[in-house]
Amino acid sequence: MHMTARLPVRLRLGKFTVFASVATAAGVLSWIGDPAKGPVWTRILAWFGALVFCVAGLAATFRLGEETRRVTLSVLGDSRAGLARVSVVLVGGMLVILVALTLVRVPIGQLILGGAVIGALLGIAGQQTLANVFAGIVMLYARPFAIGDQVTIRSGPLGGPLVGVVQQIGLLYVEMDSKEGRVSVPNTQMQLAAITHHAPDVDTFSDDPAENA
Repeated sequence: MHMTARLPVRLRLGKFTVFASVATAAGVLSWIGDPAKGPVWTRILAWFGALVFCVAGLAATFRLGEETRRVTLSVLGDSRAGLARVSVVLVGGMLVILVALTLVRVPIGQLILGGAVIGALLGIAGQQTLANVFAGIVMLYARPFAIGDQVTIRSGPLGGPLVGVVQQIGLLYVEMDSKEGRVSVPNTQMQLAAITHHAPDVDTFSDDPAENA
C-alpha cells in the first residue's frame, strides 16, 4: 500500500497583496495632503486617501484572516482556526483604524485615553460576559473536553452533578445534551468544574450510578 504524503496548505496571498498595495498607495497620498490647512485639493487628497486606506486596509485584514483560518484549519481544528481568524481581524483592524486616524492628524493620545475610560466602564458593566468570553478562549486552547465527549460536570453553582454529551463549545456557553434536555452551561462554571470523562460505550443517561462511574 502506497502512503500519500500530506502536502502543507499554502497561503494564497494574491488578493491580500492587491488590497495591501492599494492601502499603501492611498496612505502615501493621504500623508502628502493636509486635512486641515492648505488648498482645498490637499484637504480632499488627505481625507480621500485616508478613506481609501481604511477600506482597502480592512479588506486586506479580512482576507488575511480568512487565509489564516484556511491554513490552520487542518492543524488546529475548526474552533481554534476560527479563533485565530478573529484574532488576526481584530488586531489588524485596530491597526488600520489607528493609522487612518493618524493620516488625518487626529490626536491618538486623547482617543486612547477616552477609549480606556469607556473600556473600563464597559468592563464593569459586562464583567460576567467578559469572564465567560475569556473562559471560553482558555478552554478552546486547553481543550479539557471536545464535542461528542460524554462527561459528568461537578460544580457547586450547578446544584449537583450534570451528566451529558458535549454538543457545542462557544465563547459564552457550553451546550450539552443531558437527560433533561439541552443545557447551556456558562464557560466560567465549566472552567472551574471537575470533569469526569466516560468511555464512549457508557450510557451517561443511566440512573444506575455504577454505570456512570
